Amino acid sequence: MKNIFFFLFLITVSSCTKHYVATEYKFKEERLNPNLPSDETIVKIIQPYKDSLDKEMNVVLAVSDTILTKSIPESDLGNLMCDLVLKKSKDYCNCQVDFTFLNNGGIRLPNFPKGNITLGKVVELMPFENLIDIMTVNGKTLDTLFNYMAAKGGWQISGARYKIKNEKAFDVFIQGQALDLNKNYTIAVSDYLAQGGDNCTMLSYLPKTILKKSLRDAIIDGLKEMNAKGEHIKSVIDGRVQKLD
Repeated sequence: MKNIFFFLFLITVSSCTKHYVATEYKFKEERLNPNLPSDETIVKIIQPYKDSLDKEMNVVLAVSDTILTKSIPESDLGNLMCDLVLKKSKDYCNCQVDFTFLNNGGIRLPNFPKGNITLGKVVELMPFENLIDIMTVNGKTLDTLFNYMAAKGGWQISGARYKIKNEKAFDVFIQGQALDLNKNYTIAVSDYLAQGGDNCTMLSYLPKTILKKSLRDAIIDGLKEMNAKGEHIKSVIDGRVQKLD
């Protein structure tokens, strides 16, 4: 009986509860202002983490003799990145890799400075955690891929060369040999592109071997190796991608 009375009491109380409905909304924009004084309490909390991160990000990986710039259809910055990714992909998988390429949107800095190249600068250049995929692709699919890259104005590449006219690719050479539509090739590519990102749908259905290394890892490791040998970064535009119109 007590349970019944308690249940009826709850119903009575809930039925008397007022329900409010919003009738208007007001929005006030609060912008971050660098001129505002710092909150010293927060500064003290984050300072040890900031100091540790700054120390790590300021490690010098290599030295560049010139400013390297991003541009299309070909750039000295893109050539450097692709050359390093191709070389290290071969090391990581211990296999032959014919070529690699990068979409222009994946290069997140307009240039690399002259002088010391730090870890932080490479993170700015490649902020994404895109892993390297190794794929076997037939010549016909690659023909479609090269034409797509040409239609986009030209993408960065290493291990191959191609020319662009009327948004079509021609004179495509891979490892010094003309593209054979009946041959299979091995490529190293960002998992983003391998899964069809940036409309690379011609690659999305193909089998992939995912390496436990990212594009950024390849660039970092490649720069460290150069520095250990006392070599400076020297990258030039060598005509691997040419737009003729």
